[in-house]
Amino acid sequence: MVTHLLFKLTVTRLLLAADERRFVAQALAEVETAVDALRQDEYRRDEALRVLAGLWGTDPLLLTLAELARLAPPPFDHTFADHAGAFRALAAEIDHVARENRVLAQGDLQMVADQLDHLTGPQLPVASTYDASGQLDATTGVGRRLREVF
Repeated sequence: MVTHLLFKLTVTRLLLAADERRFVAQALAEVETAVDALRQDEYRRDEALRVLAGLWGTDPLLLTLAELARLAPPPFDHTFADHAGAFRALAAEIDHVARENRVLAQGDLQMVADQLDHLTGPQLPVASTYDASGQLDATTGVGRRLREVF
């Protein structure tokens, strides 16, 4: 499931990098679905750890992957140790891809804002485009550039 999340995040990154905005919302929905599935797996993992902790007479909160590798009998000790290393590597990769996605998305948002500023002029801190009498206030930047074009 963790690999599936990494895949969905990577697909999202590729869509952002390719400037395929029309598919980004769908890709983000798929990332959310993968996160939800991962949460469900975490609930099942927690339940299994509670059962195992009861059998071993230990606190389930103390049963990390490293602790499982230390306490488990062979060959499971090596299996848990290998799993812990692979999990750390996947978590680092997921963190890296998620950071790249945020950078790409912020760049896209800035580009959209810049395009809107180009079309309508930079936004001034004015609440409306009408004055107190209900007349169009031509002194505000809001819509000024668009009116110039038309």
